[in-house]
Amino acid sequence: MTLAEKLKEKRICVVIPTRNEEQRIAETLEEVFGSFEKHDLPKPIILLSDDSKDGTRRIAREKGAVIVNGGGKGLGYAMYVGLKAALDHHPDFIMMYDADGQTDPEEIPRFLEVVANDQADLVLASRFCRPGLVQYRYPLINRFGTIVLSAMLRAFTGLPLTDSHGGIRAMKPEVVEELEMLGTHTYVQETIIDADQKGFRIKEIPSVWRKRAAGSSRVVASIPTYIFYTLPILILRSKAHLKWLYSLGIIFVLSAFGYFGFVFWQEGFQIAALFKRLPALLLVTLLVTMGTQLFFFGFVLQLLKDVKYMVDKSVHDSRRR
Repeated sequence: MTLAEKLKEKRICVVIPTRNEEQRIAETLEEVFGSFEKHDLPKPIILLSDDSKDGTRRIAREKGAVIVNGGGKGLGYAMYVGLKAALDHHPDFIMMYDADGQTDPEEIPRFLEVVANDQADLVLASRFCRPGLVQYRYPLINRFGTIVLSAMLRAFTGLPLTDSHGGIRAMKPEVVEELEMLGTHTYVQETIIDADQKGFRIKEIPSVWRKRAAGSSRVVASIPTYIFYTLPILILRSKAHLKWLYSLGIIFVLSAFGYFGFVFWQEGFQIAALFKRLPALLLVTLLVTMGTQLFFFGFVLQLLKDVKYMVDKSVHDSRRR
């Protein structure tokens, strides 16, 4: 059975986050609609999750896209809002697609085929799993950023990932239904960590990366800044903060008790003699205080994360009702 036959009665949503893409959005939408038509796939519902101040929305409406207010909090939040809005259309499959024209629309069937054949729940694009996929001279600082972020994703998930920022993805709606996010710019990494933590199957396949024809990147002005912004979010998502903060807290408290025992032994186990060792007692108190604060800080961070998830879920559920 061909892919067209498998998807004949299926509903597919394509979510595109945008911000001031009036120079490019018409061509991007034409390419996406054209790819579906060329391969005899059902016409997709394209949702533009938009934070634009230019003519992007007007052009997109004229081309047949559904407009979703992106929320004005960043590209990641706009993608999150768009993905959740796609669920209102009861899709069989959902795609994420960049608006800047660097993704090749001819790859859309390959990504859909993986989820249609039930080989994965989330399909990721990799520009670096083999040579020659990036069709222009990729900036060295950008490559450094993807290497760092990919390494972090491998460490957090245990998956053999080679890219952190592919411009096209396909997934089952269950992945989106369960999706929880913390950051406003980190959706490309958070969706991977979230899906992995919830037991969804993830597969990475090669993807071409074309040179941007118009405009400039809307993600971040500085790759190092983006890495430093992303790092704490990914640490929270991976729950590494609990391990690190609780471990440090235990080390500080055990060190305090160990040092106190040593001082007590030095003074012949005489309680009265301890009052002569005020600097040592102050150090013990400081270590216990720091250890306790680390425990408390880890607990509060986890609590705030859980509260944000609950608020987001409540807001999303109320909108769907």
